[in-house]
Amino acid sequence: MDSGIFHNPYMKPGRSMREVLDWSVRLAQVADKAGVADFMIGEHATEGWQPIPNPEIVIGACALVTDNIRFAPMAHILPMHQPASLAIQIGWLSQVLEGRYFLGIATGAYPRDAAVRGQPMDLSEARPRMLEAIEVMEKVWKREPFHYEGDFYNAGYPSVEATDPDPTRDLNLQSDFTPWGGRQNLEIAVTGMSANSSSMRFAGQRGYLPISFYGGADSVRSHWDTYSAAAVEAGHAADRSRFRVSRDIFVADTDKEAKRRAIVGGLGYFWDRYLVPVYKRYGLLQGFIDDSGTDITPEDVTLDWLAEHVWVCGSADTVTRKLEEMSERIGGFGTIVMNSHDCIDDPEPWFESTQRLAQEVAPRISMPSPVATS
Repeated sequence: MDSGIFHNPYMKPGRSMREVLDWSVRLAQVADKAGVADFMIGEHATEGWQPIPNPEIVIGACALVTDNIRFAPMAHILPMHQPASLAIQIGWLSQVLEGRYFLGIATGAYPRDAAVRGQPMDLSEARPRMLEAIEVMEKVWKREPFHYEGDFYNAGYPSVEATDPDPTRDLNLQSDFTPWGGRQNLEIAVTGMSANSSSMRFAGQRGYLPISFYGGADSVRSHWDTYSAAAVEAGHAADRSRFRVSRDIFVADTDKEAKRRAIVGGLGYFWDRYLVPVYKRYGLLQGFIDDSGTDITPEDVTLDWLAEHVWVCGSADTVTRKLEEMSERIGGFGTIVMNSHDCIDDPEPWFESTQRLAQEVAPRISMPSPVATS
């Protein structure tokens, strides 16, 4: 099995943007050397705990200091962008990375991000804007002349005839910013969190790569069921080896030490101050509680309980066993993705955990059958 990192990023409020960039690049370097397959970076315009509005800038910086790891914006919030410009930007960056790039897309979930762009805070325009943006982007990548006037966007691609008989000096030459290797080689991914996610249905219909944020085994299993049914109906293969699951993970020498490091480090900090309040607000803790088999309410959740029942903490053997058990419960998946947290103040335990996940855990977990339709 492969491993990946989802870099939201969760950063402590008050960090400078230079600190955010430096930490992101350093984490990518460590992951690359460890053998992590994918590094995905979130996009948020107004969230103080997740302060990267332009993941492509971070990816560009990381491109210069890494060799093998693939990068993705996860995700570009399409309704917030001019799609023709974004299509050119994506193509350029995939060429810079020479194929070490895939694309995450989303409608967006934060009303303030929409308000900044002058869009309705109820996000009522988000989905139709995303669908129209995809249409425009696909047209741009074909590099064929078109003129488009839509409900939300206007765009086009010019037709230019050569005016100089010597093509090496033709002032009308156009740059080719199609994705590296052609549009057919650009993998597109979509994330899902809620049970029976409409995002997973959309991904299946389009043949996109599915990424599940873990909210309990039943929720993740519903993601695959929703995705695979939509994929098969649309004539796409439902391949579990493409299925990625994102979780909070900490690996150390012993179970006790892994749990301690997780609680006192960035992972515990962010769950205590940010994620638990958010999950309570939106009713997202119940899936974890159902998984645990414990008789508690969301108000009873503590960091100790999270470390035991929600985070995957332990030695390499323990984490391997827990992930294998999860794989059996949900039917299999191809990549385990570890959420990143701000560990700037004490980074070495986090770097060690990243390395051990990639080298001591993931390779021991069996991949699912290449293609499955149920």
